[in-house]
Amino acid sequence: MSEEESKDIISLKIAGIDYQLYCPEQEQQALLESADYLNKKIKKLKRQTKFLSVEKVALLAGLEITNEMMSQSYKDSKPTKEESSPQIEKDTEIKAENLKESEKEIVDDSLSLKLVDEISELSKL
Repeated sequence: MSEEESKDIISLKIAGIDYQLYCPEQEQQALLESADYLNKKIKKLKRQTKFLSVEKVALLAGLEITNEMMSQSYKDSKPTKEESSPQIEKDTEIKAENLKESEKEIVDDSLSLKLVDEISELSKL
């Protein structure tokens, strides 16, 4: 491996697992920040759901981050009154309904996780 290629290899640690990934040098800082954010989400969820596997916790963290991004994207894409048209309003309503359904599923999952934790705690008794 040449010195140039080795500059494009980055080491990350997520959920206690080391990863070495190829990433162009100009994108490495963003990747490090993203990995740090994901790692923090995983740690937070792992504390809340002690008895779930790392794979399930990572999936939940990914869903949480995706929901954050989609919510922000929805907020950013709301048209102003000058831009408003019947079709844009209809599209916005459809997106809002889809977002509400997604958020409801996440809340349902959150309640399920709480129940799993409570059942796990009761089983220890």
